[in-house]
Amino acid sequence: MFAVPTDKIKPGIILAEEVRDINGRLLLAKGNEIGDHHIRIFKIWGVAEVIVEGRAQDSDKFDPELNPAIFEQAYDTIKTLFRHTDLEHPAVNKIFNLAVQFRCEHNRIEVDSMVDIDEHAIDPGDQNKNFMQRLDKKKIVLPEIPSVVFELNEVVANPVSSADHIAQVVNKSPSLTALLLKIVNSSFYGFPSKIGKVSHAVALIGTREISGLALGISILSIFKNVPKEMIDMYSFLKHSLACGILSRILAAQKNFGQTEQLFVSGLLHDLGRLILYLYFTKESRNILTRSRNSEKLLYEVEQDYLGCDHAQLGQYLMEQWNLPLILENSVLYHHNPSKAQQPVPAAIVHLADIIVNSIGIGGSGEKFVPPLDTAAWENLDLPLSSLDAIIGQATHQFDSMESILQL
Repeated sequence: MFAVPTDKIKPGIILAEEVRDINGRLLLAKGNEIGDHHIRIFKIWGVAEVIVEGRAQDSDKFDPELNPAIFEQAYDTIKTLFRHTDLEHPAVNKIFNLAVQFRCEHNRIEVDSMVDIDEHAIDPGDQNKNFMQRLDKKKIVLPEIPSVVFELNEVVANPVSSADHIAQVVNKSPSLTALLLKIVNSSFYGFPSKIGKVSHAVALIGTREISGLALGISILSIFKNVPKEMIDMYSFLKHSLACGILSRILAAQKNFGQTEQLFVSGLLHDLGRLILYLYFTKESRNILTRSRNSEKLLYEVEQDYLGCDHAQLGQYLMEQWNLPLILENSVLYHHNPSKAQQPVPAAIVHLADIIVNSIGIGGSGEKFVPPLDTAAWENLDLPLSSLDAIIGQATHQFDSMESILQL
């Protein structure tokens, strides 16, 4: 048996698992033959897919362009990755279906490669009871580019500053200038003509937006020397960029005014893991090993081992740097956004992280798809039907920006 999207079903197929609507009402029991009227009912009640009898050889009854072996492999793989989620929840089920479809279409069946780490004994007594105090004593020196960002934030905060003033600050860093111009000229923004000056970019997309982009780019540049044996940094950056893009699109979908702040929040949501990978390699090695051996969520193992998780570490560093509160809020609560003081931006980053983990664009070290905060999902009040277009738009923008990661 395997899953088939509702719009690919043809009459005469035997149902392998019962179908229920979002309220749990039985629409069709397993073992029944699916007819035209059943298909209409499934669509009316928003059933995205059904589980049918048969194996790969039966797939010609559904989508002739879909490789049945790949579909079946994708279904089994994604179901394992969703082991910590509630697949009965309509949003989770929808994301699961879209993840299977996306991975089949883009040949992302296997989990994005992770760096192999030799297993070794983990001494429970080696856990750090006062890890946050150790972090406080650790000297994390800000390099030159973030100092430009601090100056930029001061200029942005000044009500009499002009686009030229902001451009003068950005232009102090040639690499930052080049990268910002490359981003604003990509299909991420879709301007009809080439933008050659930072001042022009500021005038078009706004002072706070340029400041936010500069902030995200600069902070990630700090961690370019993360040991390769800890994490594939290119994969980490792909995951971060995809989360930023998805967060921006979700913010626009909700008419949330600070879309670029959400882009930066998504971009930096796993900043705390980079702190661990770069400055606490021993602890990171043990945490990654324990997570893979126990098949527990990585942030749960972080809590067990350190007494805190990467979200708290990221928020700590943002606080030290006096970054905007919306960034702190979204990073700190991206796994439990319903507890945030600003639940909507945190919920946006939360959902973006879940979707990116499910469709398999890059990775930050987490093997599984994190569970959905159902209260946060309800607070977002997004129609399930919008997720198809959101993922399509995000992956299109990601494809146009992926080359920027090489810089």
